[in-house]
Amino acid sequence: MILAKKVRLIPTPEQEKVLRNHAGAARFAYNYCKRMSDRYYKLFGKFVSQLDLQKRFTKIKKRKRYEWLKDINAQVPKQASKDFDKARKNSFEKYKNGYHTSYKSKKDLIQGFYANYERLIIGKKVVHIQSIGEVKTSQQLPRNKKPFNPRVTFDGLHWWISVGFEESFEVQELTDESIGVDVGLKELFVASNGTKERNINKDAKVKKLLKRKKSAQRDMSRRFKKGVKIQSAGYEKAKAEHLQLSRKIMNIRNNHIHQATANLVKTKPMRIVVEDLSISNLLKNKKLSKAFSFQKLNF
Repeated sequence: MILAKKVRLIPTPEQEKVLRNHAGAARFAYNYCKRMSDRYYKLFGKFVSQLDLQKRFTKIKKRKRYEWLKDINAQVPKQASKDFDKARKNSFEKYKNGYHTSYKSKKDLIQGFYANYERLIIGKKVVHIQSIGEVKTSQQLPRNKKPFNPRVTFDGLHWWISVGFEESFEVQELTDESIGVDVGLKELFVASNGTKERNINKDAKVKKLLKRKKSAQRDMSRRFKKGVKIQSAGYEKAKAEHLQLSRKIMNIRNNHIHQATANLVKTKPMRIVVEDLSISNLLKNKKLSKAFSFQKLNF
């Protein structure tokens, strides 16, 4: 079984610049693949393969305007093309066409890129990432274990690395109980065994954070100057506060869901049955869309 470990990176200013360049290159490669794929589909009515997209991208790296890509690890755009191909396939399965894949933006809350697992070296509270160098970590990652699918991400405040490691677990003896789970808005879920989990968004702490986030959003809008590349210090301060609050709220919600589901699994039922909801359709309800998105029912 592959178990993911996620720790915060503590890069130097020079390393952070390189990290940003790699995240930008991954975003650029992903968007290039989407643009080429959409054009090809409109012209020929079929999709261009991921391998051909990868070859096309390799060719444009030779152009003078894209010389900056030479400083980027080759595995980053290669994996970005694979990520797009996966998103395209998922979109096709869901919508029967590939036009529902979205472009990545600099404004996206989460930015990131793939790190070559073959060159990833884990030391004592450090990790060596190809083309980046040795970066300090806030916690120790498992050593002497083969890493799987390392990903470096930026959440607007901190850099993180997520790595999968193969772990062995003892087979647990399960009960004969089957538990049905009904998710909703009033409660996170109500289980057939009587277990109830509250809606964390109704807590006073979360409500207060949401109010502060809304205030920071308004402050950003008020200070934003259209057509100006470098915004004021006040805008950047409001933006940093908004990102910090967004991240804090997201972590509270995720933590609540993880704890709630873990408590359910600890009862060791034979099976857990959850209703299959069409979240995309539920989000179309203007009156309830915000409540549905806050509840994170697509967990």
